[in-house]
Amino acid sequence: TNPSKRHRERLNFELERLANLLPFEKSVISKLDKLSILRLAVSYLRSKNYFQSIFCESSPHYNHGNYNYNDHHSVHSGHQALNGFLMMVTDDGEIFYVSETVEQYLGFHQSDIIHQSVLDLIHSEDRAEFRKHLKPSPSSSSLLPSSSFMPSSSSSSTSGLCYMRKLI
Repeated sequence: TNPSKRHRERLNFELERLANLLPFEKSVISKLDKLSILRLAVSYLRSKNYFQSIFCESSPHYNHGNYNYNDHHSVHSGHQALNGFLMMVTDDGEIFYVSETVEQYLGFHQSDIIHQSVLDLIHSEDRAEFRKHLKPSPSSSSLLPSSSFMPSSSSSSTSGLCYMRKLI
């Protein structure tokens, strides 16, 4: 048999295994291309690392070995009662986390916009103002989560209002 064909088959097999580990429904996973599987796997690992470090800082009795994605997901599921969606953006504009409810309000599935630029979703007239919130003045601290995805005691948050693109 052809070595390159065997290599492709092994690669496809491993990508399929990786896709099945992602915390999404099978109907979503079946529609993902190879690059999206890798993008979402990286995003999942970053968010897991971030939330795990938050839990470790907030709870001295937290057991590292028992961490489960669904633990942090259930802690943050209270946002579903707020008639909206939760979006966390890094200081460089990457969507770090967005709740599943984003689909109800913007029409985009969570898996389509995680690890993408938030500026693609914001109305063009609001982008400059939004960038100001992403890059605060030197006297203020950076947004959470930072590029390193680790919490910092000098971190702060910001909020603002902008128009977002809705998928029709």
